[in-house]
Amino acid sequence: MAHTTYSISDSNALRDTWDAEFGLNPTEETKIADWVEQPVGAQKFGNTLYLRKLPAYTASTYSSTSTAGLRANLTWQSTALERVSAAATMKYCAIGVDRAVLNRAIDDGNFRAGLRKQGMASVREAIDISLFDLASSASVTESGAAIDDAMIRSALGQLATNAKGKFNDDAAKLLVVDPGQLANVLGIPAIKEYQIRGSIGSAVTGRMNAYGVMWRESGNVKDSAGTTYNPLLLKDAWALAWNEKPHILDVQVDGLTENFIGYAEFGAAEWFDASGVALVTT
Repeated sequence: MAHTTYSISDSNALRDTWDAEFGLNPTEETKIADWVEQPVGAQKFGNTLYLRKLPAYTASTYSSTSTAGLRANLTWQSTALERVSAAATMKYCAIGVDRAVLNRAIDDGNFRAGLRKQGMASVREAIDISLFDLASSASVTESGAAIDDAMIRSALGQLATNAKGKFNDDAAKLLVVDPGQLANVLGIPAIKEYQIRGSIGSAVTGRMNAYGVMWRESGNVKDSAGTTYNPLLLKDAWALAWNEKPHILDVQVDGLTENFIGYAEFGAAEWFDASGVALVTT
């Protein structure tokens, strides 16, 4: 008879092996929510958070005469106080899994852990997106096809002019750029110099603070019809307050389904317009 062999068509002789780990698709890490100002006394703010702002006053010149010092002759400051508001916003991620799936998944612990991690990541992303949306309403902008050295220096000049005393050597300044601008940023001469001589990691870690600015990138930077708003901020440019910080609720059982729900309730608002500049790229 003719010589025959077992082949892959004889499936009873073969078996499949599955990896015990669940790989996680990439999500954007938080770049803004952990940095912006959180108003004092607003750990829980209810339906709307109101932020009060005292105006800056102007001193008057005093020339002494027999009547100039009388109260009626003094120039009194009466600029109205300002306020901004942040309405409560709720974000959630709900994932339901049939009990039979969990029962038959030998590595169900890893499965549950992965669901929790990805659910939390989605909620944190949503908070950053809400904050980045504020960049499109900035009164001060710098525009160009790509971020370059001149654009950043001009933006810093505008920030210094408008923020006045808040812009100083000790003030934390943050620039977050869209990933599409990263190649342009890394080509800036001052950044190249920092990569060689920097003090907080230089080329070893890629962490940068050239021009006294901390640099981050995020895919959550506001993009509208091809126009990108890369924010340059002092910490009080935007405000973030919480009714409920991001977390995964206790697992809820509905019949034979286990439900994993991530939830957060927060308010985000532009606080001091003078503390931010949007680098608008197209």
